Amino acid sequence: MNSFIILRSSTAAMHAVKILRKENIPASYTKKVTSRGCRFGVTVNGDPEEICRVLRKKGVYCVEIKGGGMLK
Repeated sequence: MNSFIILRSSTAAMHAVKILRKENIPASYTKKVTSRGCRFGVTVNGDPEEICRVLRKKGVYCVEIKGGGMLK
């Protein structure tokens, strides 16, 4: 199941993709347009909460998870 992990900025999303690829976790940069503006993040396949833990250890913080996971 694909999940969209929202990050703070487009720069953070691009950095997250690099981090995840180094960890052998497939990820792609994603931009979604909403009525409130653009949201930037990564689309991943796998446990989004575990992926957010990997990112947090590297200093990249997840704002929200869409399509699976709880993110507290």
